[in-house]
Amino acid sequence: MRRVLISVVLCLVIGCSESFLPAWAVTDLRVVAAVVEVEGQPGRARPDSEDDIEVSLLVIDQGAPPSDIPEIPALTPPLLEWSFVACVPAPTLIGPPICRDLIQPCDGCVGPSPEDPFAFPVIRFQVPSEAELDSVQATSVVVQGAICADGPPSTDSILRFILGETDDLNPCEDPNNEGRFVSVKIPIEVTPQDPNLNPEISAVELNGRSWPPPYDQGVPRTAPRTGCKTDLDAITEQERADHPVAGSSASSINLRVTPDSLQSYIAGEMTLTEEMQVSWLTDGGDLERTFSFITDLARSVLTHWLPFPDAPEDGLLVRFTFVIRDGRGGTDWVERGLCVLPGPSVESPP
Repeated sequence: MRRVLISVVLCLVIGCSESFLPAWAVTDLRVVAAVVEVEGQPGRARPDSEDDIEVSLLVIDQGAPPSDIPEIPALTPPLLEWSFVACVPAPTLIGPPICRDLIQPCDGCVGPSPEDPFAFPVIRFQVPSEAELDSVQATSVVVQGAICADGPPSTDSILRFILGETDDLNPCEDPNNEGRFVSVKIPIEVTPQDPNLNPEISAVELNGRSWPPPYDQGVPRTAPRTGCKTDLDAITEQERADHPVAGSSASSINLRVTPDSLQSYIAGEMTLTEEMQVSWLTDGGDLERTFSFITDLARSVLTHWLPFPDAPEDGLLVRFTFVIRDGRGGTDWVERGLCVLPGPSVESPP
């Protein structure tokens, strides 16, 4: 069983290795990012001791086909269940973190809540005191556990995972369910007077224009993979024309971040400026690359996306996920979508 780990400091394991499929190709359940926020201090990406924090996980999957049961909509990703612990890690040199001391209470560590079965994981807890962290020489806290689709995680596997056992583990009680182990390392802020802030995506453009509606602010989780043509009825003719058709040439995608996203910071005796890593992900067509970097010399970055040669008459919905990381714990993400219709038919000569 493949394990997928995420960290707010290091790149995703799933995104750091090009295997048989390119890493940008979303074909199964993935946990691709974690955003850490400090209560009462908007924008802070790294907490101090005794801060109350919130950790939000982004889970994606390939778009679901239309449901055969009218009462049950398509759902991307599928219904999720999860179980996590927050902890102070034991000192280790290699491998995933190993929990030493549990942090309790942990709100949202087990979910979803009965009030919102469609929820994504949002975990809240208080960072231990400075004395507690110093006593074990801890410079971070950790959230570890598993997420499963359409069923509960395996309690026994999670226990073994957080204790450092990683071989032959299935994250889910039902081995036929998709699931992922998750490990989020959250660094403690070392310069509270000049804290690291979460970066912010300010705009995503398609072919040099604003991303066309109706998926310019995200894609409904209940939107089926096919049948999106009807979603285009409420937009203008120009906006419909901005959605590429099957078999067309590559489209450019330009991502911009806010000027404040690239922070300067001190490392040792050097003053450095963050480099922003951009992860490009999609469940349809071909992206030019998996990663790009925004440096201090430019605050936007460009890639290209090539649609597939054919599409069903009622349209194929393609989901895009763009994640940025500043390399010091700061993260942001956005989701966009396109409805790809068949290209114009080519008539045979008489």
